[in-house]
Amino acid sequence: MKRKQLYAPILAGVAFALLAAPVAAETYPSDTVRVVVPWRAGGGTDTIARGFAAALEEQIDRAVVVDNLTGGNGNRAHMHMKQAKPDGLQILLNGSSDMNSPIIFQNTPYNYDDFACLGAIYNTPTWILSHKDSGIASVEQFFEAARAKPGELTVGVGAIASAHNVLAQALMGTNGIDARVIPFDGGGPLKKAILANQVSIGVIHSPVLLDAVKSGDINVLGAGGSLENIVYEPVRGVPTIAEYGVAVEIGTVRGLFVPKGTSDEIVAAASAMVEKAAKSESFKAFGTKFGFAPIWWDRETHCKFMAEENAAYRQIKADYID
Repeated sequence: MKRKQLYAPILAGVAFALLAAPVAAETYPSDTVRVVVPWRAGGGTDTIARGFAAALEEQIDRAVVVDNLTGGNGNRAHMHMKQAKPDGLQILLNGSSDMNSPIIFQNTPYNYDDFACLGAIYNTPTWILSHKDSGIASVEQFFEAARAKPGELTVGVGAIASAHNVLAQALMGTNGIDARVIPFDGGGPLKKAILANQVSIGVIHSPVLLDAVKSGDINVLGAGGSLENIVYEPVRGVPTIAEYGVAVEIGTVRGLFVPKGTSDEIVAAASAMVEKAAKSESFKAFGTKFGFAPIWWDRETHCKFMAEENAAYRQIKADYID
């Protein structure tokens, strides 16, 4: 009899737990959804996050807030999300390369597989820019000027542990170029430096500064991959880094993540929720204005790409940086 009394509440608790997950998924999201961005306001990822948050808010009967948790080259936000409550109400939005680069260069206390992928919404190559007053209007001119003054020209990047730096080092290493790499605290400060002609060239994710490109204030010298899908036709034929001996495409796929311990039911519900927003007319309109049409990759495709990019960047590090 005592044994039955002991087991009864345990069995009841198990039954409740089994029922709880489907109910939680059915009522998801139960509160405000917070989109966590590891970078300052004003950069490309932040701009995409705000366009996406507005589209997401239209799809659900809940508020959607963008939280910029900056610091440590993204480490603060990533550790916050790794330790966040796995209820799907906090969603990390970041670029693939901006997650993989710190993992590879800094030996971070997290890895990309500490998070569950929800899907990817944006894919853009990294591009190489210069101010119109810099005297540099092509990659060849940058090479020529750098060879004439070794170590004097500057290359602005968002951070040392970033795809920007991977591209810069691969481009210079392959072609024997000696220039100083200047790291900034994310895309927002880097954008300001390029606009102010404070660096010889800047490496940043497209289509950041597209309006300045259209006005003629900023030159596009090259890109980490094809620009054929950019809305501004005049730069679609810009040479890629492959033409300068760099065989790997470099860019970033902006994707959405939740903590690894999130239940399968909540992951599925969150993925379905963000898919609707990614495919919405309002987010398509944002993409047209920002410079590229959005994409949708399901969570399996998204996670597979994260692993492939991680391996490719490790090879670039070994070939050109170590």
